[in-house]
Amino acid sequence: MISICIPTYNRAGTLAKAIACARAQTHPDLEIVVVDNHSTDGTEALVREAAGADRRIRLVRHAENLGMARNFSACIAEARGEYVKFLCDDDLLEPECVAKLFRAFSQPGVALSACARRMVADHLRPARVAGTRRRAALIDGEAMTRELFVRGNTIGEPTAVLFRRADALRGFDARYEHAFDVEMWCHLLRAGALAYVPEPLCSVRVHSAQATRGNIHAGRIIEDKRLLFREMLPRLAGRLSRRERWLWDLRMASSLGRTRAAGAPADAAGISEIFHPRAFRAMVPLAAMAWSVAR
Repeated sequence: MISICIPTYNRAGTLAKAIACARAQTHPDLEIVVVDNHSTDGTEALVREAAGADRRIRLVRHAENLGMARNFSACIAEARGEYVKFLCDDDLLEPECVAKLFRAFSQPGVALSACARRMVADHLRPARVAGTRRRAALIDGEAMTRELFVRGNTIGEPTAVLFRRADALRGFDARYEHAFDVEMWCHLLRAGALAYVPEPLCSVRVHSAQATRGNIHAGRIIEDKRLLFREMLPRLAGRLSRRERWLWDLRMASSLGRTRAAGAPADAAGISEIFHPRAFRAMVPLAAMAWSVAR
């Protein structure tokens, strides 16, 4: 069985469509678990009504708000299926999404499958298609982990992936506020490869950029990257190429520059999670200037 897990908080306006597309999946053996992070809108009533119409739907409601990462972890803990398919409460799935991502596990050594995403505006107007590759691919876990480390989350949001519940039982790392999904993908890839499906089998709303802007102002993106560096470098240090090390520094400089351009403090001198300190400190003001022009 596959568990479609829908973590939600105060999104009754979009949750109904998410539940509807979960119910419309062609894969025959699944449950739909809605994990409500103590919503104060009409979420509970909406889900209970849906559960009355479909026995596959189950509501789990927290007595208090646990935060995003812990709510996602609760989804894994509550799932009864062998596989977990996340569906964020304002995203959508194509009817064959679960079936095709599950089919990708027929290849040997797969620990995680992912599809291309159709990035859409609030009113579901298509903006672009994002994906890891242009064609179907089976990517070695270590190579994909290095890519996630130096390039960011090229796999995509939780709505785009499927994985074995047993591999993820430790849950999402709540120390991360912005990059907890990237850290989880790296954890899962220790068990095997990524199977990539190039079809856009899900739609992800880009209005979540509002949360990204908040994380920029609070410096959380920078702190998550620093933590990721400290946690993963011992595992990757001997395998990173010179180009990959420079790419990490450029991305960190870009994050600091973006934070400065947004009017928030960002001290390059306090960042030690880089490979080329002198060049890095020169990159940051240039990155801030570039972000200011781009705004």
